[in-house]
This record gives sequence, C-alpha cells and structure tokens, in this order.
Amino acid sequence: MAKNTAYDFYGIIEDNVVLGHRTPVKGSPNIAVPEGVVKIWRRAFEGEYCKSVILPSTLKIVDNEAFNHCSELKEVIIPEGVEELGPWAFNHCGALEKIHLPASLIKVDKKNQPFNNCFGLKEITVDEANPVYCAANNCLIEKATGTVISGCRNSVIPDDGSITAINEGAFCRQYYLKEINIPNSVKSIGTYAFLNCRSLKEIVLPESVKKLGVSVFEGCDKLEKINLEYVERIEKNAFENCTSLKGDIVISDRTAKIGTSAFELSGISSVTIGSGITAIEKGTFRSCHNLQKVVLPEGLVKIDKYAFTSCENLKEAAIPSSVKYIGDAAFWGCKLQNVVLPPEPDFISKDAFAGCKLATKIARKTSHPDFEMDGSTVRKYRGKDVNVVIPEGVTSIKAKAFKGKKKIESVAIPSSVTAIAASAFEGCENLNSITVDDGNKKYRSINNCIVDYKNKTLIFGCNDSVIPENGIEKIGNGAFYKCDKIEHAIIPCGVKAIGKSAFEGCTGLKTVTFPEGLETIGDSAFNECMNLETVVLHAGLKEIGEHAFDNCENITDLKLPQGLKRIGAFSFDRCKKLKALDIPEGVEIIDLHAFHGCDEVRAISLPSTLDYCYNAGFRLKPKLEQITVAEGNMKYKSQGNCLIYLKENELWAGCPDSTIPEGIIRISNYAFAGSDLESIVIPEGVIYIMNSAFENCKKLKHLTLPQTLKSPEGCFDDSVNLETVNAPARFRDYFVKLNAKLKFTATD
Repeated sequence: MAKNTAYDFYGIIEDNVVLGHRTPVKGSPNIAVPEGVVKIWRRAFEGEYCKSVILPSTLKIVDNEAFNHCSELKEVIIPEGVEELGPWAFNHCGALEKIHLPASLIKVDKKNQPFNNCFGLKEITVDEANPVYCAANNCLIEKATGTVISGCRNSVIPDDGSITAINEGAFCRQYYLKEINIPNSVKSIGTYAFLNCRSLKEIVLPESVKKLGVSVFEGCDKLEKINLEYVERIEKNAFENCTSLKGDIVISDRTAKIGTSAFELSGISSVTIGSGITAIEKGTFRSCHNLQKVVLPEGLVKIDKYAFTSCENLKEAAIPSSVKYIGDAAFWGCKLQNVVLPPEPDFISKDAFAGCKLATKIARKTSHPDFEMDGSTVRKYRGKDVNVVIPEGVTSIKAKAFKGKKKIESVAIPSSVTAIAASAFEGCENLNSITVDDGNKKYRSINNCIVDYKNKTLIFGCNDSVIPENGIEKIGNGAFYKCDKIEHAIIPCGVKAIGKSAFEGCTGLKTVTFPEGLETIGDSAFNECMNLETVVLHAGLKEIGEHAFDNCENITDLKLPQGLKRIGAFSFDRCKKLKALDIPEGVEIIDLHAFHGCDEVRAISLPSTLDYCYNAGFRLKPKLEQITVAEGNMKYKSQGNCLIYLKENELWAGCPDSTIPEGIIRISNYAFAGSDLESIVIPEGVIYIMNSAFENCKKLKHLTLPQTLKSPEGCFDDSVNLETVNAPARFRDYFVKLNAKLKFTATD
C-alpha cells in the first residue's frame, strides 16, 4: 500500500495504473492519487467514502465507473492531460457540485455519460481551448454534433440554433431540475434523457422533435403538462409513472407508434388516439387509475394484453369495427358496462373483459378444430394425428404449439407460414420428417431441417436431420432441443453462431464437430448432453454462453481457442470428468460458477488478459493441486497456490496445498469450499473470512487464526472434524460449540 503525506492513498498501483483503493476505517476522507499514474482502472474507487480527490498531472484515462457510487464526493479536479472519461466514470456521485473539464479531454462516452445520476451538480464548465467539447449554460456539449451530453440542475439549453440533440441520460435523475426549455433546433431526445427528474413540471416539445426515446420522462412524477402534437413515435415507458400528468392527452394522427407501457401508471383522465395508430401495445395504459374515457380510432387492428388493465375508472371505450385482436386481460378490472365487440374478430381472449358486462358474446372461430387459433396463428395443436398437415392460410406457429406431442411422426408446413417460434415443436420425440411447401417465400425444408433461408438460420431439426453444408450461418435457438436420438452432429463451415438451447437435452449426442469461424455458442446450447465426451473449439470463437456445456458429465478433454473473450456463468458446471483447465490468452471474463462441480480438475492456468473472474468461478477444490496466473495480469495473481484479487488483496480461490501469503485482507466466498485440505494457517492481517469460504471442508482438522480476524462465526460451521484450533481467546466459545472435543489453544 502506498501512502501520501498530504492526503491519504491506500491503493494498489501496477504499471502506473490504479487497480483499486480501499480506505481503512480510520483513514482520511481526502485522497490524492500519486504522480506518475496514467490510468484509473474501472471501478477502482467504487463505493469509497471520500469527499475530495486530487488527480495527478500525469493522468490520461479515467476508466468505466472509476468513482461509481462515491456518494460523498464533493470535489474533484480533472487536470490538464486527461484525455478520456469512460462510461459512468462518476455515476451516482450525488454530492458532486461542480465539474471543470480540461482542454486535453477528447473522449467522453456518450451512451453512458460520465456524470449520470449526479443530481447535486450545479455547474459544468469546459476549457475554452478544448477542440471537441464546450460548455454553455451549464451544459456539456459535443461541438461537432450539437449534442447536449450532460446537464445539471442549473442547465439552460442554448437557444441559438446550435443544439440538435439531447443525449441518452443527459439529465437522468436530476431531481432538482424544475424547468427546461427544448429549443426548436433539437431533433431528437435520447433514451432516459429526463428519467426521474422528479421536480420537472412542464415540458414544451418543439415541432422539430419527432421521436421520444425509451423511458425519456419515466418517473417524472411532478410533470403535469406535455404536448404531443408533432410527435411521430413514442417509445416504451416514455411517460411511465408520471402520476401528476393529468387531464386530456391527444395523440395526433401523425403518431405511428405508442410503445409498451408508454403511459403506465400515469395520472391522465382521458386519451384520444389518432388514426396513425394500428396497435395498442402491451400495458400501454395499464394502471392509469384516473383514466375515464378512451377514444380509439377506426383502423385500429390490435389491442394487446394488459393494454388497459386495472384502469378501474374507465367507463367509456368504444371498440372500432376494425379491431381483429384483443389480448389477455386487455380491459381487466375496468368499469366498462356496454361493450360492443367488432363483428368479425380473429381473436378475443376469454379474460379480455374480465369484470365487464358484455353486450355480445365473444366470437370464436372454429374452422380448424384440431388447432387452437389466434387469428391466423396456431397457438396449440389439439389433434391426435400422427402425420400433421398445417392448414393453408396459417401465418405463424407459436412457441410450444406442439409441445409434448410425442406420437407425431411428420409435419407439413404450408406456403403461407411466415413465422415459426423457436420451441414450436418441443418434445416431439418421434418427429422424423418435416417438410415445407415449395411455394413458401421464407422457409425451406432441407435434409429434414427447416431453414430460414433469408436469414441463413436453421430454425428446427429432428432426429433424422442432417445439417445442410451450404447457406447456414446460424443454428437457431432450440433448433434440436431434446432430440435425444441424435448421436453425431457436424456443424458445417460457415456457421458463425449456435443459438440458445440449440442442442439442449440431446442425451444421445456423443460427438460434435465444431467448424472454424464459429464465433458464439449460446446459453445452454449443449446443456444436459451427458454423453458428449470431447469438445475441441477453434480460433475465432469469442463467447461461450451461460450453461453452454452444463452437466456434460462425460467431457474429459476441453480445448479452448486463442481469442476467446468470455466464458459464461455455469458454462462447464458439473463436467465431472474434466481434469485440466488451460484458459488461453485473450479470455477477459470468467463468470459465476463457470467450472463449478469439475471435481477432477487438478490444475488451472489463467491468462494475463483476464479482467473479471467471479470469485465463485472455480468451486472445484477436492483434487486441485495447482493455480497459476500468467505474468502481466493487472487484476489477479497466483501466490502460494492461491488465486488473489489484487484490487482488494482478497484470496479468491485456494487448494489443499495452498499457503496463504502475507498481505491478504479477506478470504472470499467459496475460496476453499469443498477442498480436501487438512490444515490451514490464516496469517496476520486477514480481517474477514466470508461465511462460505470453508464450506464442506470435511477433512479440515487443524486451524490457526490471526489476531486481526474480526469474527470466525459462520465460517467453519461445516468443518465438524476440527481437532486443533490456535486462535485468539475471544473465539473459544464459538469453536467449543462446534466441537466440544477439539483442542483450543489461545494465542493471545
């Protein structure tokens, strides 16, 4: 640990990069980063209790979330020389009052702007010599695009024609912003731009603004007025929870879309919807408790599920004759009394008007008695035929429409079908033949596979399928789900992605040939393929998804390629026969329990590129003999056969032969869980041992604890076979309760 005499600095520095910082309880709230530092690593100061930070003149980069949730930070001077502020660099620094940006700054993350959720900001300034950014009226502006990147409680958007856009999250959670004028020059307002601006009462939108982004005014619970005359698109959640937005809302004829939950939980009393709207989307007006009247336009085709659910004061809503579809609980809980249904609907859910007194009965079409239809969509097959012919005129097949129909042997799909859900034929164990009409413009049947040839995706296969060699770039989600009779799968060259659950539950699968050029293996792609023995992956692969090879208990050989970036959570969980883990250079992320249950693994090597390794990624202790980390890794190191997280001097994983090195402060969750270790000496300096660190260490007999440890309670509850404990006297009662026969020796 380095320490500065003027201010305090309790951090880890490697290669002039601050990797982490943790101020002790008695430390100063003022931090000075030493000269020579060129970069502050992502999350290095996250959650620190600091009021003032001095940054060095040598600094170039402040990385992602570097000061995230430093809620007490009031003052930080960004020095000349800093060139980049990463995403959310000062996110949730609510006490920060002013910020000045130097002339050297040339890169600010626009999508996740660095001062997001800094609701205490009063002043934003930029050096006049900066070539990329400027400040005007307490707004941070990108010169070239005229975009307001960040604002604060005292912002006034310049009305000189220079501003064309308001950035994503520009004013997010500016709780004290009471008013803002949007100039006529602004053409777009980004996602979350005014999210949770809880003091904002009125917004006047100029004619130039045609689109309102996702959640743009969500949570503005003081907002009373909004004009939508010129808006053409209202994205999802745009006015959600605007509880003070009352009175009449008029959606003009020029508006073509109102997104999901756009006005959910708003306070509006009536809404008139223009002729440009053909669909009311899911939950658009859900729980608008003051809503009494709705005027729907002729030409409206669809009222989706939950559209007006729990609008308990809604008494008037004439359903246009053009409506063909009314979804589940669309008007559930409303006070509609006289509802006239359209003359020829395709589908009206049985729960659409639950609690309402209908003037007419729900009409249901029964032209295809073996199929439960939703308009031209097959929702469920109810027939008993072994050979199924889907009727001409059907346009889509819903997920799980044929689920569990074990006796079906063949399916014929007509030319009219344009959409087939990923799991449409799930559980059709005896399906051996699947064909598509030659006139179908989207799908083809090749080698008993359904291929979306426009998107070059194999969307479904069966037990007798052979994956086509040409024209396939993706094996779709659930394509071979539980086709348990497949023994060998050859993925042809040209395939770049294997989708979610593509081969999940193929219990008969023994071999898979993976092609060069494959880039991603989706979540659960080979989950429960219990007879799969060897996995050889090639250069070009970038990501292995969550649970990708979970419970492939017979895999003995695993070869991971150079260039792989991410190994997802539980990806090789329960691969019980795997004996070695050589993680190649290039891997940056190993997620939660990635190798949990790989009980035969004896050695693991980690690359210098590893940036994030979930501390429970290697719960594979029983026979583990060696842990190594390549030199040059800036986050982790191996010492004494331990994996150490440098940022917090935390031991993340150990094995029976581990020797805990000096300098460790904390022993993390699952660090030794399930290990066959028989004795362990915890050195002085260790303050915390997490509850599950020694979980299920049944062979642990001898234990030595330091004076610095705060408490052992909960850490050794499963270690019932302890014979000797050397520890401070204050821990005696705890260990005696665990095992009255153990020998306790006080070390103080």
